[in-house]
Amino acid sequence: MAMEFKLARLDAKAATEEGVFVGYASRFNVVDQGGDMVRPGAYAKSIAGQKSVKLLWQHDAAQPIGVWTSISEDEKGLRVEGRLALETVKGRETHALMKMGAIEGLSIGYRTKDADIIDGIRHLKEIDLWEISVVTFPMEDGSGVDAVKSSVQIMRAAKDGDFAPLKKSVEVALRDAGLPVWLRKAIAARAPEALGDGQRDASASETAKAIKDAFKF
Repeated sequence: MAMEFKLARLDAKAATEEGVFVGYASRFNVVDQGGDMVRPGAYAKSIAGQKSVKLLWQHDAAQPIGVWTSISEDEKGLRVEGRLALETVKGRETHALMKMGAIEGLSIGYRTKDADIIDGIRHLKEIDLWEISVVTFPMEDGSGVDAVKSSVQIMRAAKDGDFAPLKKSVEVALRDAGLPVWLRKAIAARAPEALGDGQRDASASETAKAIKDAFKF
């Protein structure tokens, strides 16, 4: 099962001088732009286990930047507290960017364990949390967006002739894959013509791969 991602906004724009920061990595009962809603309790089993949830920079497993000192569910969502490793170059860079407000996003890396689809909305009931990253691009109002998952709303809009959500979703997926801006935009712009019937129910990442393969990028 492929890793999935969601973005959210940090509650505060600055970390303390000791490198401590807090925020919500995920919000409950909010339908995100990918047509998902995380239900209360979705993270309970995962965060109660012995697995260490990593604190990474931009989902890069080669760039840990500190540790999560607290991960818990409350009435709003998944509340986290982290401490940056200020003894490292990347930790100090992240700290400086947080303090000036240049970086204010969090993104979770996870796998869906249990979900129901109700009225076109995927209700995530159990999530296996692997890592939480500090990222550049948060979503407005703290809502999450999954860049590489099945999106009922996006595909429904595409079938109705509205390809804007599809293009945006594909571009985000390609961004997460590390492609440069000019190539992301070029591929996303050609998404409608490359999207065949076989990809109508595909995830954004699968769609992006199909487009890349189709045009040999």
